[in-house]
Parts: sequence; structure tokens; C-alpha cells
Amino acid sequence: MVSKLSRGIVPAILAIVLVAAVAHVASSSSGGMSGPMGHHGFHGMHGGMDALGVPLPLLLRTANLTDAQKQQIHTIFENRRAARKTEYQQLHAAKEAIAAKFTSTGTVAASDLASPVATMTQIQDQMTNEQIQDAIAIRNVLTPTQLAQISATKAKLDSIHAEMKALWAQGGSSSDSTPTE
Repeated sequence: MVSKLSRGIVPAILAIVLVAAVAHVASSSSGGMSGPMGHHGFHGMHGGMDALGVPLPLLLRTANLTDAQKQQIHTIFENRRAARKTEYQQLHAAKEAIAAKFTSTGTVAASDLASPVATMTQIQDQMTNEQIQDAIAIRNVLTPTQLAQISATKAKLDSIHAEMKALWAQGGSSSDSTPTE
């Protein structure tokens, strides 16, 4: 049997860990690249450009880009780099404000967190719109053959994701029928 104390403390600890993890990921995602494609190719380019549903760097790895295309794409990302760094700093500050309020003594209501949440929402919307603009600019660099390759890669990734989701669903249903003591 789970105590009332555990039901209150465990979710609070998990929430704090989640906020800290998100803040860490956001702050570590703002790093730059060492060369035209960076030390790790497209990895780490401004949050992965995953507003498309699939990380754009992963798709671009299969496109067989020319050196000229790599340089053009690098320039697209570099043009956004300073703004993205500021946005990550603003997101970090908003998350820290939420964490500070959440971990403070006394009561906390949703209205106490409204301002930093609104800031986060605004910045995330702005970043998503910028990611879409950048993705379109990058798409315009690609040839029809490269676009077809990216499309095939996305289809494969979507299939793998669907398989994983099905496996998780199977795991969830079998654990529900597991006898408990």
C-alpha cells in the first residue's frame, strides 16, 4: 500500500527532476558547431528542427548533400544562431522562475506561474515559426532527388515509431494483467 505521504512527495520530486532535466537540455542544446556541418554533422543544430515531427538533421544525413549545400544550410542555421541563444536563455529563465516558485514554501496556484508560462509559450511559438522558416529555406536548397530520399527516410522513421508505439501499448496492457501482491 502506498502511503499518502508517498503519493504527495513522489510526484513533487518527479516534477522537480523533470523541470531540472528540461532546463539542462534547453541550456545544452544552444551550443554551436565547429565547422560547416559541425563536429557531429547536423546533430545539435538549434534543437534539431523537430517542429517537422522528425529531427531535420536526421533527415538531412540521408540526403547526400554536396559541400555547397552543406555550406548553404550552415549559413541558414548561423543566421538564426544569436536569436536562438537568446531564446534559450529566456526559456531557461522562465523555467527557473517556475522551479523557484514550485519549490518554495507556501501554497502555489496556477495563477502564480501564469507569467513564466506565458513567456515560455510565446518563445516556443516563436521558435517553432522560425524552425518552419528555416526548414523551408533548407528545403529550397535540396534537389528533387534529395527530397525524395528525405521523404523515404521519414516514411521509414514513421514506421519505426508506429512499431515502437505498438510495442509500448502491448507492454502496458500486459502489465495491467500482472498479479499484484
